[in-house]
Amino acid sequence: MELFELFTRKAPNKVFLSVLLGALAGLSYALLIPIVLGSIGSRISQNVLRNEGSRRFFSLEVSNFRFALLFASVCLLILVCRSISQILLCRVALEATTDLRIKAYRHIINAPIAELEKMGSSKLIVAITTDVGRIIMGATMMPNVLIASVTLAGMLGYLFLISSDVFWFVAKAIVFGIVTYQVPMLIGNRYFERGRAKFDALQESIRGLIHGTKELKLSKVKRDRYFNEVLLASEYEVLRNTQRANTIVVAAANYGDLLSFFVIGIVAFIFVSYHAITAETLIGAIMVLLYITGPVGFILTSMPQLANAKVSLRSIKRVFETLSREAASEIVAPLPEWDAVRFSRIVYRYEDSESSFELGPVDLEIAKGEITFIVGGNGSGKSTLSKLVALHYVPTSGEIYFGGQRIDQHSLNSGRQHIAAIFTDYYLFDRLLSDLTEVDEELINRYLSKLEIDRKVKVQNGQFSTIALSDGQRKRLALLVAFIEDRDVYIFDEWAADQDPMFKDVFYHDILPELKSRNKAVVVISHDDRYFHVADKVLVMEEGKLSRTERALAKSRELPLATVV
Repeated sequence: MELFELFTRKAPNKVFLSVLLGALAGLSYALLIPIVLGSIGSRISQNVLRNEGSRRFFSLEVSNFRFALLFASVCLLILVCRSISQILLCRVALEATTDLRIKAYRHIINAPIAELEKMGSSKLIVAITTDVGRIIMGATMMPNVLIASVTLAGMLGYLFLISSDVFWFVAKAIVFGIVTYQVPMLIGNRYFERGRAKFDALQESIRGLIHGTKELKLSKVKRDRYFNEVLLASEYEVLRNTQRANTIVVAAANYGDLLSFFVIGIVAFIFVSYHAITAETLIGAIMVLLYITGPVGFILTSMPQLANAKVSLRSIKRVFETLSREAASEIVAPLPEWDAVRFSRIVYRYEDSESSFELGPVDLEIAKGEITFIVGGNGSGKSTLSKLVALHYVPTSGEIYFGGQRIDQHSLNSGRQHIAAIFTDYYLFDRLLSDLTEVDEELINRYLSKLEIDRKVKVQNGQFSTIALSDGQRKRLALLVAFIEDRDVYIFDEWAADQDPMFKDVFYHDILPELKSRNKAVVVISHDDRYFHVADKVLVMEEGKLSRTERALAKSRELPLATVV
C-alpha cells in the first residue's frame, strides 16, 4: 500500500480513473468466458450440425453472430480500457518516482554538511540510483497487477453464479494458498532487506577499489586483503542473501502458480465424487480455473519485484528521516558593509557512537586585506575550523559576526555568498555556474593561458571541454573558478600540496598577495613552513584548541595578479 500511496498523492484523480478503467478491463476479461460458454450452449441447444444465426462479415462466415459481435466488442473495450489504464498509471508512477528522486536531491542540498559527511556518499548514491530504479520497476507493474486482480475477482464471481459449492471450495483453496505462500515470501523479503543493507557496504568497497587502486598496486598483501576481506566479502554477502531470497521467492511463486492446477485436479477428480454437479457446470468451472491461472501466476510472479520496490521505498524514507533540513533561510540578502569576520567563543562538537571530538572555545578575527594561515598537526582541528569559517559547520555554541551582523539561521546563506573555498576534497564541476559575459570568457581564456592549462582545457558557453586533468591542473582550474566568483573571503585547504615548485611559489608569492591587495580576507591551511612569512598572522591549532596566534609582516613580491595569471 505504501507504493500505491506514493502515486495517489501525486495525482489522485488520474489514479482513480486508472483504477476505474483497470477494474472495467478486468471485469470485461471475466465476461469473455461466459460469452464463449453461452455461445457453445446456444449451438448445442439449437443443433451442432446446423449453422443458424450465422452471417458473413468481410467474406468470412461468422457463426452465432450476436455472440461473436459481443465477444469482439468486449475485446475492443478491454483493449481501450486496459491501454488507457496502463498509460495513465505508468505515467503517474514515473512522475511520482521522478518527484521522489528530486525530493532526494533537495534533501541532500538542504541537509547540513556534517550529516552528509556522516552518512557517506555511497549510501546516498545507492538510494538515488538503485532504490529509485527498483521503485520504478515496481511502479510500472502496478497497472497489470490491478487488472489481474480485478479479473480474478470477476471470474470468481462468475464461478459463484454457476456453482456456489465449487466457489467456496476454490475460495478456501485460495486462502490456504495465500497463507502458505506468504510465509516463505516473508522470509524471502527478510533476505531481500538484508541484501539491500549489505549493498551499501558493497558500494563503499567498490568506491575504495576505484579510488584506491594506486595504493593497492603497491602492496600485494594489502591488495589481496582488501580484495578478499573487504570487496569480495561484501560481494558474497550480497550474493548469499539475494540468492536465498530469490530461491525462496521463486519456489513460492511456482508453488502458487501450480496451486490453480492442483485445485483443477481436485475439482475434476475428487470434488465431483462428493458433490452433485452437471457436466456443463464442471466444464464452466474448469474453464474458469484455467482462465484465472494466468492472472494468479502474474500476481504471484510480480510479488518479488513489488517486495523489492517496497524495501527500496523504505530505504529512501530512512535516508529522508536521517537527513534533517538545515535551519537556514533560503532568502539571500546583502550583508551590511563589514571589515572582518569575528568568532566569539566558538565551540563545535563531533559526536557519534565511536568517538567524539570538540573544537574550541575559539576566539579569532579574520580581517579583509589580511592573509591568515591555519597550521597544526593531524587531528588538531584546522580543517574543522576552516569549515566553520566557510559556514559549512554551524557552531555548537558561540557566535560568528560579519562586521556587526550576527550570523544566525536568517543570515547564514547570506554570509555564505561572500565565501569561496577550495577544500582538499573539493569537487570540480564541468562548467562555470556563475553568470558569464563575453568579457568574462576573454578573461578566462587569458587565465587558462597563464595557468598553463589552455592546451588542455577550452571554455565554450561556460563549459569546460574536459576536466580529465592531473590533480595539480584540476586545482588550478578550481582556482580559476574561485577568481571568477570574486568573493570577499577565500579559503584554501592545502591548495599548493599538489603543485610543482613553480606554481607553489606563484601561489604563495603572487596569488595570495594579489588577493590581499584586492582587500580579500584570505585563509590558508598549509604545512609549507617555508612560506609562513607570507602570512599576516598564523593561527596554531593543537588538539582542537587555538594554542597561539603569531603575527608577521608579509614579505611577498607583491606582483599584480594580471601579470602572473
